[in-house]
Amino acid sequence: MNITIRDVAMRANVSPATVSRVLNQSKPVSKAVREKVMRVVEELNFNPNSVARSLAMKESRLIGVVIPSIDSVFLSKFVNIIEEEFFKHNYTTLLCNTRCDDDVEKDYLRLLKDKYVDGVVLMTSHPKPHQIEFFEQVDIPVVFAGHTDKSKQFSSVNIDNYQAMYDATLYLLENGHRRIAFFGGPLIYRQAVERLSGYKQALADYGVKYEESLVFANDYDIEHGFENGIQLFQRADRPTAVCCVSDMVAVGAIKAAEVSGIRVPEDISIMGFDDIRLAKAYRPGITTIRQPIYELSVQAAEMLLKQIKHKEDYVKETRILSHEIIVRGSCMTVNG
Repeated sequence: MNITIRDVAMRANVSPATVSRVLNQSKPVSKAVREKVMRVVEELNFNPNSVARSLAMKESRLIGVVIPSIDSVFLSKFVNIIEEEFFKHNYTTLLCNTRCDDDVEKDYLRLLKDKYVDGVVLMTSHPKPHQIEFFEQVDIPVVFAGHTDKSKQFSSVNIDNYQAMYDATLYLLENGHRRIAFFGGPLIYRQAVERLSGYKQALADYGVKYEESLVFANDYDIEHGFENGIQLFQRADRPTAVCCVSDMVAVGAIKAAEVSGIRVPEDISIMGFDDIRLAKAYRPGITTIRQPIYELSVQAAEMLLKQIKHKEDYVKETRILSHEIIVRGSCMTVNG
């Protein structure tokens, strides 16, 4: 037997409209009435139709959070923080892990539309054509985290990836390094391109020749950092330092140095990026660029909630957060 809102109303001796107000928190009712209705809801094990309620209230209290991979330590931290932030405002998050598969992502976006989510936070280094097309056609508030949308077509929050890697490279240059390798990410990602550009510009500004053979464009994980390191550290003309696109890549590079009989930082300095917890706990501690992951997550949530609340007159925002160099033990000064 399907229990309806009328059954609850009859048992509680109130009108169906009062039950609706209690369940949807749309209008105030007395504490006594609320408690009586909720007691009957529990007794009858009443489960209101969430989709129908969403249509009636024009809100679902659901937020979609779309990420490319849950395996990333940085992205896992992002999800934990943003989920907690939305929970503070009585929103439930639907996590969509696309596994870097566009078809999976398209399916998730359709699912979020069908669930009548109130908004979406999408973690991406740059919007893909299918993402842009989706949000142009579907009137759902969205914030792109990890991307800088200078056109303000969409709201976005990010750091300046170009400047961050410029500063990382400059730090090594100012500490005497002149041959610096770059363990980057896939150049199909704008973030990876921006960081490579920052590295190149710092070399140029310091009058140091760019060497393409010192640049590796793979992925952001330990395995690729290790592979890059094994390949590079066997060379007779190996550099004195490496700039890594992530702390996980830096960990892989340090492991490769260890296997190759090369000391860090005495024989080679290794610079990370992100400042995940492992960067501090690893030995040696990894000198790195700190991304403000807490601020990134909280501000992405804040921007989306603002957009939901002021949907009609909301002005798209582009926020750029500051980064900083965290000095630990994986880098040292060299002479000559």
